[in-house]
Amino acid sequence: MRRVTHNEAGDTDLVFVLGWGIRLDFENVRWLVDRLAAADYRVHVFELPLVITDFEREYLAPVANFVSSLSNYRLLTHSTGGLVGAFLDSPETRVDLSPWWGTHKAVRTPLVSPFLRLPVTKPLVPVGIDRSDLGDLATDFQVEDTPERIAPTVLRECRRVQQQLPPFDEDSVVFYTPDDTVVSVDAIRERAPEANCITYEGGHELFSSSARDELLPTLLAAIDHGVRAVP
Repeated sequence: MRRVTHNEAGDTDLVFVLGWGIRLDFENVRWLVDRLAAADYRVHVFELPLVITDFEREYLAPVANFVSSLSNYRLLTHSTGGLVGAFLDSPETRVDLSPWWGTHKAVRTPLVSPFLRLPVTKPLVPVGIDRSDLGDLATDFQVEDTPERIAPTVLRECRRVQQQLPPFDEDSVVFYTPDDTVVSVDAIRERAPEANCITYEGGHELFSSSARDELLPTLLAAIDHGVRAVP
């Protein structure tokens, strides 16, 4: 797992766990990281491996081991990063962007289920994510670099862990779009109370949506103060 730290001189540690297939060199990810750094955060960005066979060992442990070395930290996650972040202990604040707490119905089909029983690490299952799914500001490079298929072992492990989520942190803040076509909006609504949620119009990636400039002050306030920042 790759970890990159931005703004070493920052005053406060912020751990940012990206979603599956998302990289720091995507322009829109850097847009957000640059603004987090400008807000005086020391930003530790984690990129998740594209293929795993064990969620706890390959996704959770590297992040958990790192945060255990910090005296205190704030947590920001996106998509699959939100699944990882749900199991991390004691951040001062926790903000999830479009967390993958449940699989979108487009992937929950009878044709996909048999694949999940196979111990296959080769990307076989179509992802079917395009520009409109990501956000209207998604770049050509970002769209072209988004993986077209996912390994059955990744889906199997994430679905397994989605059934074992710990209780929701009542101080958490969740940003999501009701029209998300990548993760399950129903799973977000079932887990997170409405009072902890901020919705926006746009794609799965807030940082790739035209809504990002308007919501940036609220996002920074949520990272600073938790649910007290929710309007």
